[in-house]
Parts: sequence; structure tokens; C-alpha cells
Amino acid sequence: MTAQPRQTMNEQDVQARLARAVDLHKRKDYAGAIAIYREVLASNRGHFDAQSLMASALRQSGRLDQALQIFDDLAAMQPARPEFWFNRGNALTDAGRFEEAISSYRNAMRLAPPSAQTLCNLAIALAKNGELGEAEDVYRRTLELEPAHKVALHNLGNLLVDSGRSHEGIALLRRATALWPDAAEGHYNLGLALMRLGDFANGFREYEWRWQTSDFKERPSYRNIPEWQGEPLAGKRLIVHGEQGLGDTIQFARLLGLVASLGGDVVFHVPEKLAALMSSLPFPVKVTGTHGASDGDFHTALLSLPHRLKLTLGAVPSMSAHLTAPVEAVSAWKSRLGDDGRRMIGLVWKGNPNSPAEKGRSLSSPDELAPFAAIPDARLIALQKLDRDELEPTDFGTGWRVRSVSYLLEHPGPDADSGPDAFVDTAAIMTNLDLVVSVCTAPLHLAGALGRPTIALLRAVPDWRWQTSGDATPWYPTMRLERQSAGETYQPVIARAAARAEAMLRPN
Repeated sequence: MTAQPRQTMNEQDVQARLARAVDLHKRKDYAGAIAIYREVLASNRGHFDAQSLMASALRQSGRLDQALQIFDDLAAMQPARPEFWFNRGNALTDAGRFEEAISSYRNAMRLAPPSAQTLCNLAIALAKNGELGEAEDVYRRTLELEPAHKVALHNLGNLLVDSGRSHEGIALLRRATALWPDAAEGHYNLGLALMRLGDFANGFREYEWRWQTSDFKERPSYRNIPEWQGEPLAGKRLIVHGEQGLGDTIQFARLLGLVASLGGDVVFHVPEKLAALMSSLPFPVKVTGTHGASDGDFHTALLSLPHRLKLTLGAVPSMSAHLTAPVEAVSAWKSRLGDDGRRMIGLVWKGNPNSPAEKGRSLSSPDELAPFAAIPDARLIALQKLDRDELEPTDFGTGWRVRSVSYLLEHPGPDADSGPDAFVDTAAIMTNLDLVVSVCTAPLHLAGALGRPTIALLRAVPDWRWQTSGDATPWYPTMRLERQSAGETYQPVIARAAARAEAMLRPN
């Protein structure tokens, strides 16, 4: 049978089909649009508009690699099409190729007066590429063109807050939430900014919007149990469920004493791996390592307690410790650590690399903590969870040390906290130490919750819970904060922390 020749569409047919495809595209029927784009290309191989539009639809339908291949092939032609360069910039930003994205957006702007959307997307790519000063300028240009541009208002507000200009940023976030009162991201980020300034009353109210943001997709289900709004609890049972990271659970468990004082039964649902540690809470609460449906009159998320309790910065419960390590574990680790008369300092230098809070909080390596090795009669113990190949056995102390470090840094060994319970061994070890030094991660909260002498190493604009100034925190009375100054690396911070540690360990 003779193959039928490929039918070539005339330009009128092509434009009619493209118009239909673009309509489907706008209505987010990407599969339908892509099918028509392919139909046009089957008849008119190399049709630029069909290829470019199909690449955009592929990107928006999640097939980024295919989209980038088409965009990159077409870019070699250097087309004088501002919309092409704009769409390619969007795909490159999605792919994390920020420098190329910036170049594409600039190409679009050279070919036509920039729209507010092009400027805003350029600013996003600049910010993700670490070019924060220029990103700020471009966001401001966006707002000159379109004063009520939703994304630019919100992103510039966040950028200013994250650069330490909280009041300026809060003003923009307030403006954004006034214009778009249902924009959850705006309320959530406004809440974080207010809490950083110590405005807990307004900050935690705005923070309640977190459940409607893209970062908080999973929320424990308590069907048929109403959410607690602060009603009287006498004769009632309240389920409090942990949320977010382990450090958040450790920190906010301190508030359960306030809840228990309201007269009801309190059940604390935590991740199974934290149940053993949380069982040491000195409050009349029942701790269980479960989430989900349970008997109760009300339920609430743990980090909603400040809002429900109308907590202010000055009302954070003042207690030196709210957790304790198991006595048997403390004794076992005391024997294992040994005592040669030197003062023992525990060190933590990095957090979870997958955490959204990771940017800027971790050190590049434990070598940055070398100034602590110069403290007279100090013995350094790594509290960082490490893989076995990062350690090497020794015939002294704990029996292990961190490999390839410029100073002697002992380690509890790969079996520490290797069971189903999180931090029980670490808590016992910390109880035997004279001092803990840590970046902002869960072990820092653990040290504070145990009431251990602790030094926190904080970036210039830290997580909201450390506020913006001062060397003390009401959350952990035995903790001292060492902060970066604007533009400062961690080296001066560590030097100051080492000097503080030496003074704290010096015999009276």
C-alpha cells in the first residue's frame, strides 16, 4: 500500500489551530494544547510558534526536561521574540539555571519595553542567584509599573525582612495582605516577620494561615473533634499534636504546662521517635507516639498554642529545663565518655540540608570550629549525626573521632541514637557535658530544653524565634546567643563564641 503524502496546512489553517491550542493552554488543558501543537508540527515541521508554545505547555504540565530541550534548540536561532525569551527564562528558573534565566529575561527586555511580569520574574531569578541588591531594585521597578503587583509586593517584603530590614518588609507585607486578604503566603510570612520582632500576639495570629500554604500540605486528621479555640478545659480532654521539625516539638513542648494548668486532661501526640524523650516532661500530660483520630473533646496543633494562649514574649514560661535524659542512659554515657579532668564541649555544625530553614545556618565543615580546640583543658565531642565512613575508631575516650578534621574531635560513635528513639543518647551525652555549642538546629533546642549551658551560633538574620538582638532568649534561660553582624562570616562569630566558652568554663 502506498504511503499517503503528509498534508501541509496552509497558514490560515495553522493559525486557526494555534488559536484553538492557545485557548486550551490558557484554560490549563495542557494535554489538549500539546496535541494540537504536535499536529501543527507534523504538517509544518520547524514552525517556530508551535514549537515555542508547545515548550511552554510542556513546562507547565511538569515535563520540564522536554521543554528545555526545545527552548534551548530555538535559542540557538536568536529569535527576535520577547515572549520566547520570557517563557524560556521561566523554564530555566524552574530548572535552577538562574544565570541563564537572567540572560533570557534581559533578552526579552532588550526586544520590547519590559512588562511588570517580566521584571518580577527577573527579580525572582536574581534573588535565587544570590544577587539580592539587584533583585530589590528590579522588584521596585516592577512596583513602579504596577503598584499592586501581588508577587512583587510579597517577595520584596520577604527580601527586606530577610536582609534585616524588618519594618520596611512588614509594611509591604501588610499592604499585600490588605490588597489580597485571602493570600495565605502573605499572612504566613507577615506572621514570621512580626514574631521575629517579638510581636507574638499579632505574629502568631497571622501564623495560623500556615495550613493554607504550599509548605504545610499534611495536617493530622482529627475527624469529628473540633479545633480548640481557647474554650475552658475543665472536665475536657485536649489533644495537642506535634508538627513541623523535631526542634519545634522540643521548643514548644514547654508550653504544655500552661495548657495543663487550665484544668483539663492533655494528651500530647508526637512522632513515635520523640515519645521516649517527651515522656520526661514535668507536666501532667499523657505523651503518646501517635497521630490521628483519638478520643478527645478538642484538638490543636502544637504551634497554635501561643495564639490560643494569647502568649506574649514576656509570658514564655521561665524554667531552666523542661526535659531530662533517662537516668540509666546518663550513667551509661558517663562511664563511656570517661573523665580525665578536662571540661567537655559538645559541638554541632550543620542542620538538615533538606530543611527550608537551612540557608545560611550551617557551617561548611567542623574545621570552622577549630578555635574551640585552643581553649585550655577542653575536650571536644561532636554531637553531629555522622555516617560510619566519616568516623574512625580510636583507642581512647569515646572510641571514635571525626575523620579528616584538623583537631581532635571525638564522636560518640555510629551507634549513638541509632535505635527507634530520637535524641535519647544525645540528651544523655549533653547531660554529662559542661557546654554545648550549636548552629540553629534540633540539638540546639535539645540542649536548651535540658537546661544545659549552651551557646547558639546564629546567622545575621536568624530564624524568628531568636528575635533580632540580644544574647539571651526567654525560651532557654541557660542559652547564650552569638550573632553574625550584617555581612559577617561565621569566623568572627565562632571566635567570640570560643572566648565566651573559655570564660564560662573558667573555674570561679
